[in-house]
Amino acid sequence: MAKNASPSYEQIFYLGGTGVSGIRDLSAGYSVGQKQVRVLGAGFVREVIAEPLRGEFSMTRDMLYQDPVLDLTGEYPVSGTLLYGVEIGAGNEKVYGFNTGYLTSYSINCSVQDVPTMESTFAVFGQMGSGAREGELDYSGTAPLQNLGVVNHESVFLTYNGSGTNRAVSVSQSYDINRVPIYTLDQKTSETYYAPAEVVTEYPIEITTNFTIEMDDYDTANMIDNIRSGNYQTIGVEIRLGAKEETLNGHQVVGSTLCLQDDAGECLGDDGAGITRYEFLSTTGHLVSESIESSVDGVLSVNLEFKDYYNKD
Repeated sequence: MAKNASPSYEQIFYLGGTGVSGIRDLSAGYSVGQKQVRVLGAGFVREVIAEPLRGEFSMTRDMLYQDPVLDLTGEYPVSGTLLYGVEIGAGNEKVYGFNTGYLTSYSINCSVQDVPTMESTFAVFGQMGSGAREGELDYSGTAPLQNLGVVNHESVFLTYNGSGTNRAVSVSQSYDINRVPIYTLDQKTSETYYAPAEVVTEYPIEITTNFTIEMDDYDTANMIDNIRSGNYQTIGVEIRLGAKEETLNGHQVVGSTLCLQDDAGECLGDDGAGITRYEFLSTTGHLVSESIESSVDGVLSVNLEFKDYYNKD
């Protein structure tokens, strides 16, 4: 009997029925919380489940196109399936899937040394585990999205108060979404025995933005003044992917325009000059942290952290 491993190039991941491209790594798993039951005169009797079941799924992706995962910050759950096997497409793939997953953490990271990446984490309150192809844990659907273009630091433009003479070298933004499962004491008669009756999103959603700049004429805020009156800035990051041959994949001409395309063959945010533009983060945040750093093999830099909050209404 053959004993074959499953290399990454023989795996396809689907989220919400749509294939996801650019994945660097992913992980999924669960743990069962147990405690011992002890009684007088008998000591240890047995172990029981001490807390509701909860799994977790996370992945890191290269930024290749405008990310669809951020739209999953709403009230509805999502399903996911990893197809793996020796012959993808032959109908005999193996499946690892989950349902009732809610996005709990999302972050974007950019720096001049690396390709921008996106990290996302989901809490899973439904089923999670291995299943059969086209079975109850197979939520695969359309083919993976095309690799529309590779984003590097040349395409990332950070704007803030003082951008121009002070050089930005890194930026990141994270969304912290608190999901609260609601359980009931009703009689359970189906496979949803351990699933919550409802999952509530606690608002506001906290948005944290960090960036590092090399200081020229940048002036840090006075700590006491910041506490008394606050220090707010509007921060934005724009991605610009030009009509360069090395950034395009396949046939990328729509009419007479050279641009990055989506699966429907439409230009993504084309500005008429063959440059695809989109913003992936923009916020008006409250400055909560500043720290300066210097070393003999570097330059003077300052790290800034801003907090912002998103309400449902």
